Amino acid sequence: MDEERTLILGMDLCDGALQLAYLDERGEMVSVSLFSSDPGKYRIPTAICTDLQYREWYCGNDAIRMKEKEGTVFFDRLIERAKEDDGEPVKGGLTPTALLTHFFRIVLTALREKTGGRIIRGLTLSLKKEDEGAREAVRSAFEQLGIEEDRFLMITHPESFMNYVVSQNKDIWINDVGLFYMSEEAFDYYRLTFGKKQGPVCVVTEKTDLSSYVNGAAVSDGDMSGALTGFKEAVSKVINKQMVSALYFTGPGFESSWADDVLKGLCSGRRIFRGQNLFVKGCGYKARRQFDPKENEDSYLYIAPDALKSSISLRVYKDGGYEEAILADIGTPCKDAEKTVEVIMDETNELDLIVHNVLKKDFVCAIMTLDNLEERNDKSVRVRISLKFADRDTCVITVRDIGFGEIYETTYRIWEQILKI
Repeated sequence: MDEERTLILGMDLCDGALQLAYLDERGEMVSVSLFSSDPGKYRIPTAICTDLQYREWYCGNDAIRMKEKEGTVFFDRLIERAKEDDGEPVKGGLTPTALLTHFFRIVLTALREKTGGRIIRGLTLSLKKEDEGAREAVRSAFEQLGIEEDRFLMITHPESFMNYVVSQNKDIWINDVGLFYMSEEAFDYYRLTFGKKQGPVCVVTEKTDLSSYVNGAAVSDGDMSGALTGFKEAVSKVINKQMVSALYFTGPGFESSWADDVLKGLCSGRRIFRGQNLFVKGCGYKARRQFDPKENEDSYLYIAPDALKSSISLRVYKDGGYEEAILADIGTPCKDAEKTVEVIMDETNELDLIVHNVLKKDFVCAIMTLDNLEERNDKSVRVRISLKFADRDTCVITVRDIGFGEIYETTYRIWEQILKI
């Protein structure tokens, strides 16, 4: 494939709109305006409209303008419609999934014309959060367009933000980096912390819900009563005494200048950025790393807000030597991190648990003592160890005596310990 005739493309799909950005000849991500004479109009509403008489299709703002015209059928909320697709065509003759597919077809055709006929080499699309229904809808639409999974991947906003930040000058992320995101549905803060030990740079993401401080829906409607006071309190809560070298502000709630005075007050000792194309550019940089990696490029391990930032190992004796048996690994989503193993205790009633945190140089060894466990020297004491996670920092370890077949019956003893990791 001729690299000069291909595109590395980022897409962001959220808040009822689509944005696109592609990698230019300088290696920079460039947002692209497809259906507007205003080069700053990057957002394409996820809406589609058809003229039933002439069978012409319109998308984005063109669809919104046409929806009141007699003889047209208008559809918005294309992702939500596709998620609920039952296979029945809607008015206009297409199923909800086909509507989403046609929307992408119109957008990508316009993009190809805009870029002189380039075809997609690799594409990354971001969603606001994990949503399997939305993922499946997008996957199905791309498949209909001939874009197979070897050419595209999907990520969420936090990972897109991480990819954007690490693509900037390293002075920006010499310390932690924060992102405030506000829409009608949410007001969230994401903090990136960087573990720069040997190996890939580990980027740990923490999420804080700030919706109790500012009502994003009210701000979007122009109601600013209490918004400024709540915003100041929210900012103070999450960055007080924190080493934060840069702060980003994005989302529909920050499109107007209502919070500018507060933002100016945060400039002392840190960089401040406000814009609406951060996620789409982050997607583009992720696509470049995925589909056009450079030699000797730094690698990064992204750790999501709901994933483990520490590993837990059990020190065991195996094949003539001691080793660490992984019970829970870094980067595993908490909901998937539950594990159960069985071990034989040999002349001991202690479990040696070793915790490695990606942000710390030294590991921690935690001893779990199984009081009143009978100690035998014939390797016949067998226990079952189960791990569950209340959150990414709290592991509940439960140990049960399960006996040894017909030789030794179980004592039904149970031990439990909460391990802060």
